[in-house]
Amino acid sequence: MTKQDILKCVGSISQLGGVRDFTFNDGKMKGVRAIEICTGKLRFTVLPDRCMDIANAEFMCTPIAWISKTGITAPTYYEKDGKNWLHGFFGGLLTTCGLRNIGGPVGEYGLHGRIANTPAEKVSVFADFVGDEYVMKVSGEMRESCVFGDNFVLKRTITAKLFEDSITVEDTLINEGFNTEDITLCYHCNFGYPMVSETTRLVNIPEEHCEMSAPIHGKEEECISVDYDSEVVTVGMENNGIGAYITYKKDTLPDFVMWKMLGESEYVIGLEPRTTRYGGANIGKNNAYVKLEPFKEYKTSVRFDFKNL
Repeated sequence: MTKQDILKCVGSISQLGGVRDFTFNDGKMKGVRAIEICTGKLRFTVLPDRCMDIANAEFMCTPIAWISKTGITAPTYYEKDGKNWLHGFFGGLLTTCGLRNIGGPVGEYGLHGRIANTPAEKVSVFADFVGDEYVMKVSGEMRESCVFGDNFVLKRTITAKLFEDSITVEDTLINEGFNTEDITLCYHCNFGYPMVSETTRLVNIPEEHCEMSAPIHGKEEECISVDYDSEVVTVGMENNGIGAYITYKKDTLPDFVMWKMLGESEYVIGLEPRTTRYGGANIGKNNAYVKLEPFKEYKTSVRFDFKNL
């Protein structure tokens, strides 16, 4: 449909989709800003106060993302020591990990680093026609900095379009300090029930790791590294007539881990493109960090696609 065709049929774009900006007002999520984007097929919630990560997501009214028992929590409740990061890990379609550490805690760096609990600045929302396409775009930047220490800026833009069924996340990481710094980045993408069940078919995952089950009491998590040869990698899952996929480029996100947790409540498949497979105490092995020189940029992107099968 052209712009004119669409506007002939509706009084307001909000009848079909669009952007809604609001603030949560209850419990530990109180005060957290949220921006909901609806394409008519796809609905998802961006959290500017939590690194512009994506919490709830649904496709054709079917929930896609796993939401943990903590629910959405304000960054005020962030606990950096050891594994206490988990007290505020809401899961969601996307949780960003880094920038100094991914994986287990090491030294002064807690589990998965600080960035997921960093609020965005300079948040902007765009929702308008570009030609005949109605484009919805949310942008902002997170600063991870310390007196006598590092000074990183992560600029993020999330884009979706009316009537379409994909989300694009584009990031630019800038070292605004005067020393070459070690950085690491992980896109922790979390899928839950009903996308995850005993009938889920994993896509582009080695067959020996594809067995699924109903929730198992006492089940322990698995972190499975997978090497891909292609320049562009697509992984995902299919279930109940819906496909959900992640696509990324291997030159900037050379490693991938599947977090497979089929326990009770923690019933989730995490698909994690990242800069390195090493985390925690192993992060320094084989020059696993990305070396970012002063005022240089490191660009990455991840696209989520959904479809009816």
